[in-house]
Amino acid sequence: MPERRIRLRRAAYLAAVTTTVGAFAGSLAGIATTQGQVKPNGNAAALARKLQQREDVRLSNRGHCHRAPAAPATQPTTQREV
Repeated sequence: MPERRIRLRRAAYLAAVTTTVGAFAGSLAGIATTQGQVKPNGNAAALARKLQQREDVRLSNRGHCHRAPAAPATQPTTQREV
């Protein structure tokens, strides 16, 4: 009986590993078949462009201050009586 239990355990382990590897391979195959099939004028492409522009702006502004330029100097104001 113990020998049968060991064989069942090994068979269950091999079935689990085979299922996991098969699922992973299937997901990779699914990713590979959709590669390059995004419409250039679709929502996904617009989102990708928007994210790329944000990243470009973020990387191009490195080391620069993000404050607004200082306002030109004006004449000092005087207080008036109330």
